[in-house]
Amino acid sequence: MSVRVSFNLDDADLEHLAAIAQQTQLRARNEPADAIIAGAREVLETANRAQLAGFVKERYSHLDTMLQMVGDPQWQLSAEDRQRVLNALACFSSSSADSPSVLLDHAIMIELVSRDLHHDLDAYRDFCKSRESYDERKLAERRKTLQERMHKRRRRDLDGAASGLRKVLTLLGL
Repeated sequence: MSVRVSFNLDDADLEHLAAIAQQTQLRARNEPADAIIAGAREVLETANRAQLAGFVKERYSHLDTMLQMVGDPQWQLSAEDRQRVLNALACFSSSSADSPSVLLDHAIMIELVSRDLHHDLDAYRDFCKSRESYDERKLAERRKTLQERMHKRRRRDLDGAASGLRKVLTLLGL
């Protein structure tokens, strides 16, 4: 049996997330990409060693996909798309990442940035599936098609968004 759990983020929560977003942007602009990636990877490794509930582990799998995507030379992210993913990864600092409350906070933030990067993540997952059945030339064509789809869907979503969460994620550069 499974149970669905949901919660609402109130104005104070959104303000807290906006403050994190502003700090995140400073980190994303001032730290080298390798340091941001290493910090997020350390957070993921800490979570993988922890005894976490299944729904929390599932969120961390999205972080794993983001890390794979940003480091995949065949995916060939544009500079702008790579920066979006780095902005998301910058949310995850390895400091105190092993405390249960920080692990849960990170899981919530992973959920939020994954929602905003869902077109990117979906396209990348489709690309990874295509690797198994496409030759190199066809894979390059498939990558181009998937990235165009990703951009089109992202623009559509941004044009229709007006929520407080959208404002927070916009601060993240997502």
